[in-house]
Amino acid sequence: MIDRTTIAFVTGANRGLGAQFVARLLARGAGKVYAASRAGDVVIRDARVMPVALDITDDASVARAVTLAADTTLLVNNAGANLHSAFLARDSMAAARAEMEVNYFGTLRMARAFAPALIASEGAIINVLSILARTTLPAMASLCASKAAALRLTESLRAELAPYHVRVFAALPGAIDTDMSRDFDGPKLSPADVADAALDALSGSTSEVYIGAMAQQLAHGLATARAATQAQLLSLR
Repeated sequence: MIDRTTIAFVTGANRGLGAQFVARLLARGAGKVYAASRAGDVVIRDARVMPVALDITDDASVARAVTLAADTTLLVNNAGANLHSAFLARDSMAAARAEMEVNYFGTLRMARAFAPALIASEGAIINVLSILARTTLPAMASLCASKAAALRLTESLRAELAPYHVRVFAALPGAIDTDMSRDFDGPKLSPADVADAALDALSGSTSEVYIGAMAQQLAHGLATARAATQAQLLSLR
């Protein structure tokens, strides 16, 4: 539940889904929202919004952020990278390293840094992943691998932090109508709807949230006909 005691920290908050997390947190009555991005720019003007310059791939930058935002009760790890790279593409090694550095190591770095504050407040973490954490699209193979690693990370964080009453959620949406999915021709989710669905999970009992028809159908297919569902996705180019 979001109320005036909620002090949220959102990464990648300057556009797309991150900006909508900030907007929806404010609409639900959050007392303060740290809006973090590389440039520390603010897209939503509100007295409750605190801009933070943050590079989640840099230890010193994260350390400065957690010092500034030591009162955080909800960490939203939204920042992500998708370089649309297949494994055999020309620059696939560089793409894979960059995506892992943001999507996996960046999420890990943030969770480790903010864990003491979240333990003190018995707070929560929302890790924004993708339904592609559960399967593979060949054209975005290294993204899928990085999101799969982040899903395993989320599960481990959930187990480690459970004794301290810190809840850890995985948000697994389908394609979202943001710059990251600009080349996807299929239906896309509204960023506001995705943010709302992820925040709604805080009031529920489900730790993995499949957002949108695409994600829900793929999750069902993987549960009931895994080989056929994976074969269908692997045929896409």
